Amino acid sequence: MAGHVIVESDHEVWAWTAVQITAAYDLTRRADFQRLDPEQRLAAAIADQTPFIDRLLAEPDRAVMALRWIQAERGRLSLWLIGRVQGTDHADAIERADQLSTRMSILPTMIASEQVTTTEETHRALDPFPIAPDGIAQIVKRVRAHRSIRSDAGVSNYLAVEPFSRRAVDWAALMTVLRDAPHPVALTIALAPCAVPHTLRASLEHEAMRYRRLREPVELPTDLGGTVRHPADPSAAVLAPIFDDALHRYTHRVFRYSVTIAAPVRLDDTLAEAVGRTISPRPANSDTSRHDDATIAAGYTITRPTSPELAMLTRAHAAIEVTAPRLPELHGLLEQDRTRDRHPLVLLHGLVDTTEATSLFRFPTALDGTLPGFEVRAAPDSERVIARQLGPSLLLGYQGETRHPHSAVHLSIADLPRHGFIVGTPGSGKTNTALHLCRQLWQDHRTPFLVMEPVNSAMNDYRWLMTQPGFEELLILTVGDETVAPLRLNPFQVPHGVTVGAHTSNLLACFEAALGLWDPLPFIYRRAITLTYRRHNLHPGERSTPELDGTWPVLSEFVAALSDVTNDLGYSGEIGHNIDAASRLRAESLAEGSCGSTLDCRNSFPLAPLLARPVIVELAAIGDNAKEQALVTLLLLNAVRSYRRNAPGAAAQTHVMLIEEAHRIFPRSTPSGGDMKEANAQALAAERIAQGLAEDRKYRQSYILIDQQVGKVSEDAYKITNLKLMHRTAADEDRKLLGSTMSMEPNQIDLAAALKPFTAIASHNLLDRAVTLTVPDVRGDDAAARGVADAPLADNLQVRERHAELLTSAIEFAEAMAPFPECDGCHTRCLFRQHAASLTASKDTAAGLLNEATSTGWTGLTHKLIMLAGPTPLDVASKSADEDFRVCVLIHAIHRAHPTHGTSLTTRARAIEWARIVRNNLADVP
Repeated sequence: MAGHVIVESDHEVWAWTAVQITAAYDLTRRADFQRLDPEQRLAAAIADQTPFIDRLLAEPDRAVMALRWIQAERGRLSLWLIGRVQGTDHADAIERADQLSTRMSILPTMIASEQVTTTEETHRALDPFPIAPDGIAQIVKRVRAHRSIRSDAGVSNYLAVEPFSRRAVDWAALMTVLRDAPHPVALTIALAPCAVPHTLRASLEHEAMRYRRLREPVELPTDLGGTVRHPADPSAAVLAPIFDDALHRYTHRVFRYSVTIAAPVRLDDTLAEAVGRTISPRPANSDTSRHDDATIAAGYTITRPTSPELAMLTRAHAAIEVTAPRLPELHGLLEQDRTRDRHPLVLLHGLVDTTEATSLFRFPTALDGTLPGFEVRAAPDSERVIARQLGPSLLLGYQGETRHPHSAVHLSIADLPRHGFIVGTPGSGKTNTALHLCRQLWQDHRTPFLVMEPVNSAMNDYRWLMTQPGFEELLILTVGDETVAPLRLNPFQVPHGVTVGAHTSNLLACFEAALGLWDPLPFIYRRAITLTYRRHNLHPGERSTPELDGTWPVLSEFVAALSDVTNDLGYSGEIGHNIDAASRLRAESLAEGSCGSTLDCRNSFPLAPLLARPVIVELAAIGDNAKEQALVTLLLLNAVRSYRRNAPGAAAQTHVMLIEEAHRIFPRSTPSGGDMKEANAQALAAERIAQGLAEDRKYRQSYILIDQQVGKVSEDAYKITNLKLMHRTAADEDRKLLGSTMSMEPNQIDLAAALKPFTAIASHNLLDRAVTLTVPDVRGDDAAARGVADAPLADNLQVRERHAELLTSAIEFAEAMAPFPECDGCHTRCLFRQHAASLTASKDTAAGLLNEATSTGWTGLTHKLIMLAGPTPLDVASKSADEDFRVCVLIHAIHRAHPTHGTSLTTRARAIEWARIVRNNLADVP
């Protein structure tokens, strides 16, 4: 592809590619914008640009993307999108530039663009004019500093880096300033994706805790005895929200940024101020020092380079490098600290999250049909030809009522990792659409998938797939129902190649999103998780290897650690009861509940073979416990993400994860009802996870979210999706919410309320407009072919037999079924677990049983065990099942009397021997 600029130096090869944004479309003439007022129109325009920012976040760390506005002649503006990549050699750099150029061509629908095809044009965009020594400035985040007034502050001054404002404004005023400048000018906004440094996260957590403490009054002892009361520090009250906000913003992936304005003559400060006011505007109706939404201080600072910095910044401007100015004042204040704990805060000065990036990286939007100095064109005709798919693809459906090949609408397999969202009221056909896609994925393309089904079990429509030819490898797992096809998933088993610290953060994110942990619960859970690992001599920096398999902590040990941490905090009264209920009691309920057998185990089922076949996970047996269902789903999601990112060769093939009832995993925060503190914490945590899903595209991991209502699902979850399928949606608000992300015409938004079953409105990147299509009724077609009223579903017996085949053929699955080392030799693993745990729930009962071994010997212990156990439950009585049940009771008695976390390796080995001896004795009992 022509137009690339290639530079080789010092064994490095850099390539630049460019796209010119030639015009903006008149939004007043687009049907989907006509009914919106100016404020709504701006919000919709920004929403249309957000997916581009999300995709940019998934680019390699050393890639850079920049928007450059150039006024070369007064009265006219031009806009360029410039990308920079690094290659190992000349050919690799060109290949990477070609790939980036292709991705850059997928732009928001409200602009027109042309690929730059000559190196001369790219050079003009990179270096539009020579920059004057006093003709360049940068707009950066503002640093807030206060003197500390508390003797227990630990520092002599307080420091915080303010985020850019979230308030969205129309850029027309800034474009007017640029257009009317008396000299040439170039405004460059550059973004480079990167991971949040662990040191910065640690510093943010430390500072957040500092200011939460200092904003409250406290009594401290004096040197002469007694105490003195220190008032709340008002400066800490201002800074605490900034750090709490930063903890939520800067989690996994962010951008390094630079905002530079340059001119060939002396740059007037008014130009730089206009840029600052636009990218970080003051709130409209509140104190000018406050954030508009959450009273978070926000602002900007204009910096000009010193003489030593000028050459570097000028080179960076021409090379599209992201450079942050040095701030001597900030460094000077940090040097006064006794430790370097706060030094990573310097990094925060050069980072923005996706929300801030959207304020900076703004494509032109002709909200009122005009733009200062920039071409505006009429919106393209709504009747356009559907683009044909390239490469293997999935059939989504047919335009019209007939299944004519020329009316077929497809989605490329290569576009699956851009994710999808299927929505519709009950009976509208959304599950049929999911079945239609799943059947094609495996039958036609051998693309494995994993379905999370929280509602149905025996009447689960996905069981229909097990009756289809080619699905002999399909596995159905029944979480919470140990009698059919149980799953084993140890949340504390760290995937190979991942550090304990990274897994701890991921695990905490799962707990936060599923359980809605409100402050200070996230800190309590993190401390308990860390303690759980340390009790196994595992520390945050240790990386998982195959040699550690079978030695990881288990859920019951975490429950014990959580209890210890909670007790050590010393909370009392109502606060203590609330924290105890939300931490220890909730975790105990999890371990003792219906999914306890699933999660309280030594080893997880191996992911490699699971993710190489179709799998359906049913959660209905957990019961009506949305939090536990969400936790299991999130833990599996985390396991899949870790495996795809770290296992060698895992990303070689596309994998799809379908999540039914997506709002349980990615809920939207609601303004009223229920426990709002918990609900908001859950929604915020879920939003952070949803934002991270965009990164998985490069690992060829796809997510398809399915739900009945758009309004219940976090916007961060469905807005990142490329494929959107809207079945009948009754709520007007829901139709407008999703319709605004699908370029739907007003009449389509209205008609979506009355769509027939198996009819949907579809949108994805290769459709130039939303189209109405008919999805094949796959179960209806199958029933017709069989000559029956309803296509059959696999029953529990078939599901159980398929699961048994798995345990027989794969030793690693069979071994994972045993929750304890003492379980070796059991043929009905965990079938009697809950019953045995109930019989030995009393510590006195458990101890009394074990004492028989010393008072009357093995024979006495065996007989007392038989009496305590009673008849074998669940109508599966047999000689083998009787032995398994009674040994299960013994094992649970041992673990009740001698919990794992407080027991030596010698005692654990003795317990294994006891179980073996008792099993042998039971074999001799008639």
